[in-house]
Amino acid sequence: MFSYNEYKNIINLVREYIPIVDFSEVNEKTKKFCVLRHDIEFSIDRAYKLAKIEKELGITSTYTVQVRNNTYNALSEKNIDLIRKIKDLGHHIGLHQNPPLMEFEALGNYIMTDIQILEHFYGFEIDRFAFHRPKKEYLKSYVTLDNKINCYDKKFFQYFDDKPDKINVLYLADSNHEWKYGYPLDFDLTKIDKLQLLTHPFSWSADGGDNYSNFLSLIRERNNELVNSMNTETNTFPKELLR
Repeated sequence: MFSYNEYKNIINLVREYIPIVDFSEVNEKTKKFCVLRHDIEFSIDRAYKLAKIEKELGITSTYTVQVRNNTYNALSEKNIDLIRKIKDLGHHIGLHQNPPLMEFEALGNYIMTDIQILEHFYGFEIDRFAFHRPKKEYLKSYVTLDNKINCYDKKFFQYFDDKPDKINVLYLADSNHEWKYGYPLDFDLTKIDKLQLLTHPFSWSADGGDNYSNFLSLIRERNNELVNSMNTETNTFPKELLR
């Protein structure tokens, strides 16, 4: 599970039945679509690897970045370069954010503050956002901002407390390294018209694996990155710690 080959298989089978388009191409008259979204939680490096695979597949998707993240610095020189490379591959960059519960006017300002930070450092417009661990109050209200795409807008997402008889937009996600809303290829794709497919780049790797092995490999990757960064910053770093 969660290998790059599996991801390719999912994408290739989905697009046989559902056209993969960008969020910006969807409107109220669009009858059939699949939009792809990737929320970057722990590793921009893994996001870049997935972005290159999607380029090879001939598809574009949306990668959302957190400004307020304790596990990576979205504004480091290295990560700015990686984000720009992802965009140069034809993908779209958005904000990923976990705002506290607040009035909607304050929420709009909160979102725009982080968007403006990303725009300043990345050097291009950020035209979309997606909530991290979205609060139901925000999902139910379908938050709107002028000239910005909410990836949880009602065109791409259907909120409900109790599952309705008919789901207008199917939402599938690999959150927490599991497909809790259903595995994409277990559905009869001929009967699906509208789909948002959310995957998290940190969950995917060349070999794949379960949750434990994935986090173990991710920790090793990030540890190596930290060690190499320390070594770059000072000539007193113990060379025996380098791998």
